[in-house]
Amino acid sequence: MNVRWMAVFTGYLVDFFISLLIISFAGETFAAAPDLTQASHVIIIALLTLSTGIGGYVAGRMARTDRVMNGFLVAIVGILLNQLGGSLPRVLVLASVVACGLAAIGGYLSRFPTERNQRSVR
Repeated sequence: MNVRWMAVFTGYLVDFFISLLIISFAGETFAAAPDLTQASHVIIIALLTLSTGIGGYVAGRMARTDRVMNGFLVAIVGILLNQLGGSLPRVLVLASVVACGLAAIGGYLSRFPTERNQRSVR
C-alpha cells in the first residue's frame, strides 16, 4: 500500500472547499436538519457526495500510484474530521458511506486518460 498523504490532504481540501461552497448556498434549513422529502435537500446531499468523488479524483491524480486507495482515504479523512466537529444526522452518515465509494471511483477514474510517455528529442 503506497499512500501519498499530501495527495490525500489536497484531495480532502478540494472536497472541503467545494462542500463549503455548496453548503453556503444550501440555507439554514438544510444545516439544521436535512429532510429527504424535499428535492432541494436531496440534490444538496448528492452534490456533497459528488464533491468527495472529485476530491478522490484529485488525490488519485496526485498520487499516481495506488490511486483508488488514495481516493478512498479522502473520504475516510473527511469522515474522521467531521466526527471531531460533532455528530452528524443519520442521513449525512449514510451519504458519507456512499461518498467513500465515490471517492474510490474518483481515484480509479483519475488514471484516464493514460499518461503518455515523453519521447526524447533527437
